[in-house]
Amino acid sequence: MRRRLLIGVVVSMAVGVQLYGHPAIADDANQISAPVIAVIDVEKIMQDSLAAKSVRNQIEHFQQVFQDDLGADEARLRAKQQELESLRKSSSSDPAVAEKARSLDAGVAEFQRKGMARRRALEKSAAQATNQISEAMNEVTRTVATNHGANIVIPQNQLILFDEKMNITKEIIDALNKALPKVDVPAPRVDGDAAAVGAAAKKKSQ
Repeated sequence: MRRRLLIGVVVSMAVGVQLYGHPAIADDANQISAPVIAVIDVEKIMQDSLAAKSVRNQIEHFQQVFQDDLGADEARLRAKQQELESLRKSSSSDPAVAEKARSLDAGVAEFQRKGMARRRALEKSAAQATNQISEAMNEVTRTVATNHGANIVIPQNQLILFDEKMNITKEIIDALNKALPKVDVPAPRVDGDAAAVGAAAKKKSQ
């Protein structure tokens, strides 16, 4: 669920509410063209297109690499915590107890910092890939809308009622699949993070 939420948040930030238009030919050059409206389901495009699916698969791969590494870190911290609790029971005044407590606190802080840095890096990579899909979708939408004589395109989630004949979503997905079947997600970059480097290496080897 968290994986889908991540992608969903990025998509909503990158796509947003968009209106597309192109000048229609009018009999009078000074006359404003009558609106010809088409409708698209942006969420469906970002869910069903091949490019969007490829992005989700790659993001899930990076998430799994990071999760495995953080899981190992968490296990080490738990072991240190258990060791510290045992020392406290036997000799709470031992200077080694205070030293291990400080070491544990530092380890927990580093664990939290690493998790936040990786999350930000992953969100940045997902946003870059999603922006690429969004740009391609815009171009495809203009072409499909023009072919239908539409000069306004409105996202479906902004409408309460519309004629299904106005919906050009499927055509856009088909055209987008041909124009952009896959997007390579940039490997998340976190300075000094071995797991991030490892994730990039694993991605290149696939």
